[in-house]
Amino acid sequence: MESSQETARRRMTKGTLTFYILSFIATLAVAVIGYSNGDAGDLILIVPVLIIIAFTIFKDRDFVHIPPSYIFMLVLTFYLTTAGKLVQEEGSVRILASAFTGVNLALLGIIVVHILMKRGPSENDDNHMLTVMTTLAVAVATFTIMSMLQHYLSIVDHHITDITIVGFMDSLCFMLLGAIIVCILYSNRYTRRVFSHVIDRFFEHNSDRLGLEEKSKSEILKLIDEGESDHLEFKSTLRTNLQTGENDKRMEKAVLKTIVAFLNSNGGDLMVGVSDDGSICGIDIHSFENKDKLNLHFTNMLSSSIGNEYLPYISFNLVDFDEERSVMRVRCERCRKPVFLKEGKNELFYVRSGPSSVELTGVNLINYVRNRSKKSRKMVLEKVLPDE
Repeated sequence: MESSQETARRRMTKGTLTFYILSFIATLAVAVIGYSNGDAGDLILIVPVLIIIAFTIFKDRDFVHIPPSYIFMLVLTFYLTTAGKLVQEEGSVRILASAFTGVNLALLGIIVVHILMKRGPSENDDNHMLTVMTTLAVAVATFTIMSMLQHYLSIVDHHITDITIVGFMDSLCFMLLGAIIVCILYSNRYTRRVFSHVIDRFFEHNSDRLGLEEKSKSEILKLIDEGESDHLEFKSTLRTNLQTGENDKRMEKAVLKTIVAFLNSNGGDLMVGVSDDGSICGIDIHSFENKDKLNLHFTNMLSSSIGNEYLPYISFNLVDFDEERSVMRVRCERCRKPVFLKEGKNELFYVRSGPSSVELTGVNLINYVRNRSKKSRKMVLEKVLPDE
């Protein structure tokens, strides 16, 4: 039977494991040196960092997987705090360390909020303000508890520096600043992607343990029962022609034109890996090396054929129903700007009409333009009628 450490080694790459081990050794060495020199004021920060790194090394994915990017940010925050004691401009470095602490706690708060809502970050958030306020509350509460522990431990051990009320308020202020910046960036559909390596990766690897996988399955089954409509469509495959067994660009175009039609209409869900009759056949994962390659290919499809500027309106995730069958759920929000499908030198315009995606040209396109806002109408005409 494999040990926990052997399991962690098998599941994470060698480079990642080496990074974790070196981070643990370096952080522990600095902590021991500081404590032996009578300076352990940041013990409350050091201990959680060491516990998280050790937990990740020995228990990675056996319980909860913590993304390497989050480990890196925790270690960076610790070293910024340590460096603040060594440099002449201590104040500025300590401010930066407090702000980074706020970033870490805000990311933790966002994860906690999504766990409580049992909803992954790929799903639409109907109440951004509630998410922001709860995230800030988690960050402030966690920071306050850490400071309280440091105060009471300083009474027991003189090596631990007590925190003054002035020091606490200053640190809280800049911590809150870092947390607010994270909340602002995360609330914006265009800038939230900067946190994808932490938040999205966390839920991607832990969705099953958090109960999100079963929730996603039940939601997909419920949608399938409703049948195809103006806001729901099924596709059996992403790029494999099921008749020939070969990769076929026509399959990709069928997927892309549905997404464009949803963006130009009232939004909707595309289920790839579901037959027209509603049976789950599974997306063609076998045509890719692994799921990461599939996700990367799909993202590249969207970027090259639709455009990066529309990616914030599109979210997708793979849901495993069994070892052989997975369904990709693609959520599309309504985009106020007109969206075109690029096909060579041509740009095609699609909208939803019942359970179908229809290309608009000629009179139909003109009529559609008339029904749009003046701003959108101008954008469409600039595309359709280029300057002479």
